[in-house]
Amino acid sequence: MLIRSAALFGLGLVAVVQASALAALQARVESRTFTGPITGKTVKYSIYLPPGYDSGTARYPVVYHLHGIGGVHNGQQVSTVPASFEAAAGQNLIGPVIIVFPDGYSDSFWADSIGGNKPAETDVVRQLVPHVDATFRTIADARSRVMQGFSMGGFGATKFAFKFPEVFGMCLAYDGALLTWANVVASHPQQAQAIFGNSEAYFNQFSPWFWMSEHRAIIDGGYPTRMMAGALVPGNQRFRNGLLNLNLPIDYTETGCPHTVGCLFTAEGVESAAWIGARLGRTNCPPDLSSDRLVDDADFVLFARAYELLTCDAGTMPFNCPADQNGDGFVDDTDFAAFAQAYDALICPL
Repeated sequence: MLIRSAALFGLGLVAVVQASALAALQARVESRTFTGPITGKTVKYSIYLPPGYDSGTARYPVVYHLHGIGGVHNGQQVSTVPASFEAAAGQNLIGPVIIVFPDGYSDSFWADSIGGNKPAETDVVRQLVPHVDATFRTIADARSRVMQGFSMGGFGATKFAFKFPEVFGMCLAYDGALLTWANVVASHPQQAQAIFGNSEAYFNQFSPWFWMSEHRAIIDGGYPTRMMAGALVPGNQRFRNGLLNLNLPIDYTETGCPHTVGCLFTAEGVESAAWIGARLGRTNCPPDLSSDRLVDDADFVLFARAYELLTCDAGTMPFNCPADQNGDGFVDDTDFAAFAQAYDALICPL
């Protein structure tokens, strides 16, 4: 586990993201709708398309960002979140990404409400993700798909990540409202009734607490998770400790921020983008480039292609480079040594 305090960070990153947040974005954000093929209802979302998207052919990783309670898909986050990624890209900490902002029906806790009128989970996993992959030039793979959110969105992000690790490859929670059932009943009785039907068993189907334990064997071995606490420190600490008790790794930071998107992204937006950039396209077994749980000739062909160029193919993978085993930006002899060890064994080193 990596635990940090905001005081440990240099002021340079903070200054950069503050300046970026005040400046106009380098690319555009659009608000869109489509008819959900499962629900037959209108699904709303906003999407940020990075610089160069319209003029190029490259495919991009996708970051899904979930809003907090009372929020909408086209709120403040559609400028704050992309500004952090653009600032990080300007420092070569990450390449361009697509950012999708789903709509959580204001107070759904990113669950499918028991009455069916707020199908937020179905919207995201079964309708929006396939729609985005079919409509835009994405890298349609869990390793290149990030789930993150603020407050209620942090609750939803951790739920989505642990419940659907085959869909999302990493998770970030910004001052997540990481509530247990007792917390929801005490502090959100209206949602306890309207969304969960006053049923703890129904709530558990949408609870990150339930799914981090239920899917522990699946997410074990290094599922990338990052938490940034602000005003909700006690709940975030309890969730962090829950992960640690299951021997699941966590990158945890206390920012000293109030419960606001602006402060959290000023303090940690660039750092988080860099954290994402270092992990995009990677698995718990970096030599398994073909993602079939073996390290064999299929992986050798992919590795050799990148090794010959000393880098990854920028035309198809803008910055997401699994062949770069040690993450230093090059595919060289150091990476070859790491790859060869696993290739000789036909499996990843334990």
